[in-house]
Amino acid sequence: MKQEPGPGSRRWWDGDGLEFVVWYDGADNFTGFQLCYRGCALTWKTTGYWSHVRVGSGISQVDSRGYSSPILQANGAPTRPPFKLLTDFERSSKASVGDQIRDLVTGVLSIVAR
Repeated sequence: MKQEPGPGSRRWWDGDGLEFVVWYDGADNFTGFQLCYRGCALTWKTTGYWSHVRVGSGISQVDSRGYSSPILQANGAPTRPPFKLLTDFERSSKASVGDQIRDLVTGVLSIVAR
């Protein structure tokens, strides 16, 4: 994953139908994550912000001739992700995501998926 210029960095994992991105600030402090799966995205920030939205197809709604990058599409208040996402993440992250980040994400998932 390409690092954007400026303070902070991100790490990206992909596998088992999940894409997982973790963000860090300029001092390497964890600031949030995004977990994408089956056309949805769960975003959580250490500020307490979270959302669970659909990922758009990237096909223009105005005319179907052109494609663009898929974007997150909110439908009002965020919906709750399915509880199965917790077990899917635990299983797919065991070998590649560090214990500290995995524990934090599973803690967040166990709260927002209820």
